[in-house]
Amino acid sequence: MIVNKSIVGLHIILHESHGLLAGKIANEIKEVYRPIYWIETLIAISEHDDRQLDLNEKEYLSDLGVPMDFTEESYRVDEVIERMKRILRTSENKSQWIKLLISYHLEFIYGPLKNKSKRISAFFQKQVTERKTILKHFGLTNAKAKTYYEFLRFCDRLSLILCKDETPALERKLEINTSIDGKTFFIKKSEDERLIISPWIFKKEKFELSVEERILKETQFSSLENFKESLLQTMPQSKKWTLAKE
Repeated sequence: MIVNKSIVGLHIILHESHGLLAGKIANEIKEVYRPIYWIETLIAISEHDDRQLDLNEKEYLSDLGVPMDFTEESYRVDEVIERMKRILRTSENKSQWIKLLISYHLEFIYGPLKNKSKRISAFFQKQVTERKTILKHFGLTNAKAKTYYEFLRFCDRLSLILCKDETPALERKLEINTSIDGKTFFIKKSEDERLIISPWIFKKEKFELSVEERILKETQFSSLENFKESLLQTMPQSKKWTLAKE
C-alpha cells in the first residue's frame, strides 16, 4: 500500500487502486503507441499490482504501530516467492499475454533480489524458460516483447509518482523513466497546479485522472486488526489531477 502523511492524517492508497490509475493512464495514450493485444495489455496494466498486498500475510505496521508504505517494507524470501506465484497464477488464468507482461514486471521489481537468494534466482530462471514458450506461441522475440512491456512500465511509474505526490514544486522537472519508444519522459507542476508531461503522448491536450484514497485521522494502531478495521470502515475519497500538454 502507499502511505502519505499530512497534517490531516494518513492517506492510504491501496495497490489495486494504484493499478487502476495506471490503467486509466494507459487508456489516455494515443493508439499509435499501444502494444498488440490491447485489451489484454490494458487488463495487465490495471491489475499488475493486484494481490501484492495481503493484510493477512504479514505485519504492515512499524514497531510504533504506524502503517508502512510499501517502500518501507522488508521482504522474506518465502513471502516474495509466494507473492509472485499467486500473482502469476491469477494472470495465467486469464491470458498468456497477461502472464508474459506480469512476468517481466515481477522481474523488474524483484529481480535485484536474485543476488541475495538462490531460490529467487532459480524462480526467475524458470520464468525465462516459461517466457520462451509464450514468446514462441506469439511469434515474438524477447526483445520485441520487452518493448511492449515498456508501455506498462511507463503507466506504472507515472501512477506511482501521482499517488506518492512526488512531482516537485516550482516547475522543476522530474524524470518519469525511459520507456515507450525509447523516449525519456518528464513531469512538472505548472503554477496553476496542472501536471505537464513531456514529451506528450496522449490523445487529448488536457484530461483529468483520479484515484481513491482513504484518509485515516488516527496515525498509530495497537494491532494489525485494529488498522484493518479502521481502513475498511473509512469511506474512500477521490484524489484528482489535471494532466496537460505544455
